[in-house]
Parts: sequence; C-alpha cells; structure tokens
Amino acid sequence: MEAREFKDFAYGHFTKISKALSSPRRFELLDYLAQGPKTVERLANETHMSVANTSQHLQALREARLVASSKVKNHHYYELADPEVAKLLQLTKRLAERQFSDMGEVRASETTAGGSVPVISTAEALKEVASGSAVLIDVRAEDEYASRHLPDALSIPLAQLEENLKQLPVGKKIIAYCRGAYCLYASDAVRLLRERGIEAYRLDEGPADSAISREIDGYGEESL
Repeated sequence: MEAREFKDFAYGHFTKISKALSSPRRFELLDYLAQGPKTVERLANETHMSVANTSQHLQALREARLVASSKVKNHHYYELADPEVAKLLQLTKRLAERQFSDMGEVRASETTAGGSVPVISTAEALKEVASGSAVLIDVRAEDEYASRHLPDALSIPLAQLEENLKQLPVGKKIIAYCRGAYCLYASDAVRLLRERGIEAYRLDEGPADSAISREIDGYGEESL
C-alpha cells in the first residue's frame, strides 16, 4: 500500500466515527446507551422519535461500530459496542464546554433551575455519605441503577420519589443524581425534596461520567 493509500484508508475510517456522531439525535442515543442496554422502543420514547427513525439512527451507529445489538424474544436491544465509546462522549462534552462558553452557562442554568438547585461535587458527596451525614439517591430507572451505580446509593426512580419519601432518613442531607450533567431528573428530584422541607443537593455527574472523569483526570478509585 502506497503512503497516500494508507493515509486515505486510515483517515477514511476515522471519519466514519465522526460522521456517525454528526447527528445530535445519535449522540443523544449513545448517551442513553451509556447507562445500559435498551430496546429500540424505549430509546424511541426517550428521544421522542418514531421507532422507524430511531432504528435508522441506530443502524448508522452500528455501521460505525459504535453500538452492538442483540435480540431477546421479540425485542432488539442495543448497547455501546465498547467502553471507549463512553469515554469519547465524555471527552466530546468536555471539549464542547471549553470551546463554546455558552454550553456550560446554559447547562448550569438549566440543571440548577436558575440557581435554586444547589450542586455538590462527587468527591464531597461521597465524603458526606461516608461520614453518615448524607444519603445518596439514584433517581434513574431501576435497570440503569442495576447496570451501574455509585457506592451506597439507594434506588428511588424519580416517578416514585414522592410516594417513597418516608424511606428517606430524617435529619440527613439527600444527594440526588441521575444520568449526568445534561440530565434533569436529579434537578427535579431536588426541587421536590426541598419543597417538602428536606435539605437536598444535586450531584452534577452520573455513575458513568464519574468513573470516566476519574480515569481521564488520572485518579484511581481510591481517590474518592
């Protein structure tokens, strides 16, 4: 293979991935799949797309080797093809926030509801939980919690939070987390809790983001 042919071959494969990521909806689908495997129907519901449109986007991601699929009974399940895909998503988000200042500003405004939802870092949250002064709650769906969750977190999906308030210990801070920095479930949970007179905070990362951030930044599990 000549040098030019080699370059064309290599960069052609690189751009297969960047081309697949060029659609906002495909990036969103990958973000949901970073939480764990999901059916086409559920992904369609999450992204407010038709099943047919969702399937087309998933096919493009599959052709770029970013997702893999399997069939269980009558349902097709999709998942990330490689853990490196989740790292790529996280790095892309970081770069976007560095290069476009409005990204971080809008995210902060939306996830804190204009400043009414207090945010706590992962390191501080885990220290609070370890000391016994706070409790972590995971407000994602139960299957996402089962796929991966932060240590000692309780699973209380957002839709079930109000009916399960009595499960929460009295006199402790409640720290809610969801899928990550661009998910609003935790913000909704904190608003609900604070309206009920409970001291609550939002964790600004999800389990996948937290683990990847530690790896990217060069920290081991023992650093938290």
